[in-house]
Amino acid sequence: MRKKKGDSLLAKVNGAEIFFDIEGAGLVPDGEVMKQRDVCFVLHGGPCMDHTYFKPWLSPLAEDMQLIYVDHRGTGRSDHNVDYTTCTIEQMADDIEALRQLLGLGRVHVMGNSFGGMWAQTYALRHPESVDKLLLITPSPSYGFYELAKAAAAQKGTPEQIAAVPELFEGRVSTDEQLGPWWRTMNPLYYHTWDDKYASGMERGKPNASLMSHMWKDVMPSFDVRDRLGDISAPTLVLGGRHDWVTPYPESELIAASVPNSELVIFEESGHLPFVEEQDRFMSIVRKFLGYDA
Repeated sequence: MRKKKGDSLLAKVNGAEIFFDIEGAGLVPDGEVMKQRDVCFVLHGGPCMDHTYFKPWLSPLAEDMQLIYVDHRGTGRSDHNVDYTTCTIEQMADDIEALRQLLGLGRVHVMGNSFGGMWAQTYALRHPESVDKLLLITPSPSYGFYELAKAAAAQKGTPEQIAAVPELFEGRVSTDEQLGPWWRTMNPLYYHTWDDKYASGMERGKPNASLMSHMWKDVMPSFDVRDRLGDISAPTLVLGGRHDWVTPYPESELIAASVPNSELVIFEESGHLPFVEEQDRFMSIVRKFLGYDA
């Protein structure tokens, strides 16, 4: 493990160099004593985007716990020079477990958005003993979301956006030169109410378009944990967006109905990123779920 800028680190796990960034490290007051903060792994969407779009929106949670943002193998600030055949959701889940062990951590919270929710579900199923609480933001339990997304885009999108959907989701966007224009076209559709300030979240990322194409063609179509949701044992908070086109809120409802110890919240004024569009309400709900609202 070698030090990078600030509290950011690279860790060699399972043959890949994984980037992670820590926000909120240190001790917090607990009555008359100080205690180590809880830890929450934060898993990004994509696949093959990176963690940067979470900032600064999730940063207030660092007042209560350590947020460990992770760029999955092959993307973001992790090493892009990886064997693409190792870039499965199961392997990415195992990478989180290896990183948890490397850091000497006990049970952790896990928060995942979009594809990160798929990654988080997989982690909770493969390593249930390591998960304290699970938070799924606009998730889906299967690749079945794609048909729903196409239908939603047809209702909500412009002709240009409707035409762009299969270009990414069927793996035809494979270079940075293609991905940048795709995001500039599609980004407004991810929000209920677009604001130009939201654009920077994607612009500052370091995605891997080539790996993204591979995963959309060869990995994502086989993802399906619907028949295993009942095996998730961690207390789970499912957060959906009423106006989400890409993983529409019925996907959140399905997960919450299937996971035994779960809570469901639908954000009425949000699309795919409720922690951006309804940040204050998001923070209040998450803090209550994690027991930080006292």
